[in-house]
Amino acid sequence: ALVSTQSTGYSGKRSSGKKNKPEKRRKRRRRREKLEKGRVNPGEMFRTEQYSAWDGEGLPTHDKEGKPITQSQLKKLKKLQLAQDKLHKAYLQHISDLEIYFVWVLLSSGINAEYGGTGGARRFQDR
Repeated sequence: ALVSTQSTGYSGKRSSGKKNKPEKRRKRRRRREKLEKGRVNPGEMFRTEQYSAWDGEGLPTHDKEGKPITQSQLKKLKKLQLAQDKLHKAYLQHISDLEIYFVWVLLSSGINAEYGGTGGARRFQDR
């Protein structure tokens, strides 16, 4: 009998998906952490005891002793605020998406309850 030397691509092992579970957990945890960081409004992030005066955008102009913030410090703070703005926008989008989803769930469950739990199909049968 002739035996083929080509591989069929099947190793005989089943993939249980268990290897991917820790990776999925890590990704979910990182996403949650990123969203948590985004809760802080970038205009409010520097309003701490570390600074005594701020401009209209929320960037500090003077430290707690009343000394003006140097240009190099201001540049770093602007960079941090810009990164926070990006995180905050992603957080607000996430919250908006959740609100839309919950409204949809509430509306769809209301329709199901009103029409006997059949997803609205009975309203056409009753007429």
